[in-house]
Amino acid sequence: MKNLVKWEMKQTLTSKLFIGLAIVFILGSVAFTLTPLLTGSHTGYELFLQGLGNTNSLIVLLVGIFAGIHVTGAMEGRRIQAAVMAGNSRFQVVFAKLISFAVSVAVFSIGSLTASSAIAFVGCGFSGLTGGFFREVIVRIILYVCIEVAFAGICFFISLLMKNVGASIAVNLISMLVLNGIGQFLVSKTWAVPILKFTSLGQTFLLVGDGSLANLIQASITAVTGVLFILLISYMKLRKEELK
Repeated sequence: MKNLVKWEMKQTLTSKLFIGLAIVFILGSVAFTLTPLLTGSHTGYELFLQGLGNTNSLIVLLVGIFAGIHVTGAMEGRRIQAAVMAGNSRFQVVFAKLISFAVSVAVFSIGSLTASSAIAFVGCGFSGLTGGFFREVIVRIILYVCIEVAFAGICFFISLLMKNVGASIAVNLISMLVLNGIGQFLVSKTWAVPILKFTSLGQTFLLVGDGSLANLIQASITAVTGVLFILLISYMKLRKEELK
């Protein structure tokens, strides 16, 4: 298991796809943050919160590309089949693949949030903070990254279902846009908020506006259970897959 994870991580984190998307995430976040900074009057905290939402937008638009190539591409290229035939269990293969995917999404999110937060607080200072910097900013960034990983896991599972990389990317993008639209609609409904707190989709919106201790704890639980759920259903799918 350890060697499989190390090999998968090395292959993923040194790929041109990963490096290219990491650069796009950072540059996109910089552009999204500089625009309101230069055109309006905002506090550093307001720009920081906008940066969270901007990172989610980048995830919605780009993570499907990464998932399609990373997962469906591995199936198409028979790399997953080869790993199983080499004696690794299907659970080990799914676990290693999901770990490398999760770390990649985390890096994308951290790069984006670090860039936007630095611009926000350097450009506008620390004005607007309603609580301590550690909880309001540091802890929130950590949990938001975890939530994005859980949310992006949807694309990981979809990509396991697909047989063609192009189709996988298209379905991932459509799915993320539709889910994001549903989330934007439901988050404005009072009756839906208690339900959304238990979903990674809902927390991508709620964590931006609610940095209370109660919601931070809820977001951490939601992120962990979300990733474990994706691992479970992905393994169940691969377990039944006829690998040729």
